[in-house]
Amino acid sequence: MPCTLKADPIQTIPGLTLFSEPDNACLKPTAVYLPPKYLETKKKDLNVVLWLHGFYVKNHKFLFFNDAARVREQVLRSGKDVVLVAPFLGDEEVDKEGNFYGDYSVKDLGGGKWGERYLDGVLEALAKSQKPPFPPAFDVKNLVIACHSGGGAGMRKLVGTLGKYRSKLQECWGFDCLYGAKAEPDDATFWYQFVSGKEGRPLYIVYGRSTAPQSVKLYLMGKGKANARGNKLDPPGPPLKNLHVAIGHYLTVPYMGQNVSVNITDDEIDKLISQPPATAKQPPKAAKPQDGDFVKQAVSNLLGNYIFMDEIKGFDLHYYIAREFFLLRLRNSTFF
Repeated sequence: MPCTLKADPIQTIPGLTLFSEPDNACLKPTAVYLPPKYLETKKKDLNVVLWLHGFYVKNHKFLFFNDAARVREQVLRSGKDVVLVAPFLGDEEVDKEGNFYGDYSVKDLGGGKWGERYLDGVLEALAKSQKPPFPPAFDVKNLVIACHSGGGAGMRKLVGTLGKYRSKLQECWGFDCLYGAKAEPDDATFWYQFVSGKEGRPLYIVYGRSTAPQSVKLYLMGKGKANARGNKLDPPGPPLKNLHVAIGHYLTVPYMGQNVSVNITDDEIDKLISQPPATAKQPPKAAKPQDGDFVKQAVSNLLGNYIFMDEIKGFDLHYYIAREFFLLRLRNSTFF
């Protein structure tokens, strides 16, 4: 059945929020947010941010109303003329023993031209939801795919099924999302190949402790310092200018009664990953270096030298990254 979007009757923030109807769910149950900046113009050529959520999201309304990423609020805070589109990918929870259960899945996103068909349906439904309806449907001017946490697996599938919208893709943004060490190829290799390919696009990754292994590997590959096997390149290769991998941190911290901006540079990251922690024991010298030892040591150094704020009780860096670095990318994007 065709996709249908209906405006939420209760306005919780400025702008217009719409949800797909239960029996007309746009390939996936879908939430859409039109901020005031868009409503001022109501252009037919849209700047679309397609958001792929992670675990612990009960349904598509929960994503907008309850999820700690608060993606609608970040779009509103940015003041940008963008339309936020978010498919519901299922709910995954964890029991007391630490076992995951649920129906979260991104498998469909990699099939055929799923991305094209999904956007076609959402754009048509969005046009019909307007008063008066817009004939024909909206089109996409600029597209960004953004993801958080488990949504990273969906983003790597979706970039291959965009069809006619592939040329509209400007950038991909991943927030604490590179968990695919066992994927084929692993996340670091996939995204390196994506950015460096003929039709590559800029990629922005911000990572926390749990996604550091693949993120550090991607960082080193992007700097020309490591290869896909995790070994050191000597001499180094050329860096990728369109690959941006940053460590997650609080952007401001209180100091002497005021908030002070924090910026961790690549030079500082290079020191953190190249120098063993002061408390590290000297490992026995291996008879023969193993594939991946260079990247593994870099990750170990970083985790020993850097304190991720989610290791301290009362801080939740995982969702802070989703909120504040998403907002930062929105504000810094020049094509919106």
